[in-house]
Amino acid sequence: MLDYDLEAEHYDETRGGLPRAVAAADAVRRLVSGGTLLDIACGTGLVTRELAGRGLRVLGVDASAGMARIAAGRVDVVLGDARTLPVRDGSVDAVTTIWLLHLLDDARPVIAEAARVLRPGGVFVTTVDKGAAHGTGGRREPSDRAGLVVEEAARHGLRPSGETRFVGHGQGCSGPDPVFRLMAFTLD
Repeated sequence: MLDYDLEAEHYDETRGGLPRAVAAADAVRRLVSGGTLLDIACGTGLVTRELAGRGLRVLGVDASAGMARIAAGRVDVVLGDARTLPVRDGSVDAVTTIWLLHLLDDARPVIAEAARVLRPGGVFVTTVDKGAAHGTGGRREPSDRAGLVVEEAARHGLRPSGETRFVGHGQGCSGPDPVFRLMAFTLD
């Protein structure tokens, strides 16, 4: 896995920058009606800032001090672990994990935390099947495979409530820009 503290300074320019952030934020906004949004693994805060510009009250959380330092210049952010969020139970209207679950060996604790901090009726939005977007496979079953995410979300009272896709501009890979899949889940 990358050392995100070291990657922070160049992350945006090597990952599609503003066009990618705008595409991701527009896609999230199609699935989230409003209110307070917690962006888990917010990275440099570029997507989070775009979400704030679309009428949401946002808070970012990231485990990397380097990423959080850059994000702090864009949005409110706290340093924290996605598996033990520094946020009260039932305190936010929406939670996002964009480009996070595929990095984890086990996404279950993050999905559980998203459900914990959501208000009833709140929405969890996450990217799924990232490897499929890039046309890559791995040796292990991806932790962001849609079926696994749906199954784990259901264990925490989250039901599928929508889906959309967006182009991941300038991902630094050869060939066409990947198309990412976002799934939304509503807390019962």
